Amino acid sequence: MNKNFIVHPLYSSSSGNMTHIACSNTNILIDVGVSYKAIREGLSSINLTLNDIDAILITHEHIDHIKGLPLLCRKNNIPIFTCKKTAEYIKNELESKNIQYNNIFPIEYNQPFIIKDIQISAFETSHDALMPCGYKLRNTSSCITFATDLGYVSDDVFNNLDCSNYTILESNYDETMIDFGKYPFPVKQRIKSNIGHLSNDVCGQTIARLAQNGHSRFLLTHLSENNNTQEIARQTIESILKENSIDISKIEINFASKTLSNEEYIIC
Repeated sequence: MNKNFIVHPLYSSSSGNMTHIACSNTNILIDVGVSYKAIREGLSSINLTLNDIDAILITHEHIDHIKGLPLLCRKNNIPIFTCKKTAEYIKNELESKNIQYNNIFPIEYNQPFIIKDIQISAFETSHDALMPCGYKLRNTSSCITFATDLGYVSDDVFNNLDCSNYTILESNYDETMIDFGKYPFPVKQRIKSNIGHLSNDVCGQTIARLAQNGHSRFLLTHLSENNNTQEIARQTIESILKENSIDISKIEINFASKTLSNEEYIIC
């Protein structure tokens, strides 16, 4: 039986996020921030349906991470796991739409739980949400850490990244593009704050630290549609790696597409 992790970053942008992670006979979605139709289309692109999904993990309650939940919960009965305050918020939102859903499981930071072949633990991230989290997913042979929507990389976040075989990390905005962009000043300040998002520079510095510890595989996500491009993010990050005397030919950096993509990454 194949014990490799398979990652599909189906949607990844400020408009909506959903990542599929599989191992053996286990299928998990992290966030469902797109329409119910888009959820089904995303899964269809990798030859799955919602009937194949064993669980949904939610990082936080912002609309680009939970948009598809109301209709999904009307039509399906998939277990949903998320941190306690986020679970309460989602339950209240569903009840306000006359949706009674009893398959939401509140979890705590750093308290592992198991879904079939995968052990999962949530860790705290810094974002302007009720109880935001990243996730560490482990099987018998490897470990993935998923960390998006965070204003800075705390010691705890870094430690979770550092114990993984594969890093899924946010690279949200370019400093120059956001400073000279069209967003109102308060929005810019919110994004750049410690409860906002990671810049390409901070992402690059984090990758450099991880690379110095032997890590080499990275998937970068949640690029802003207005304040970033894959080309600019790569240039910034590779420049930081070179400044730290890291051989970029030995570092694999991929980017999640802002629109539906069936790109596949296999983690041994």
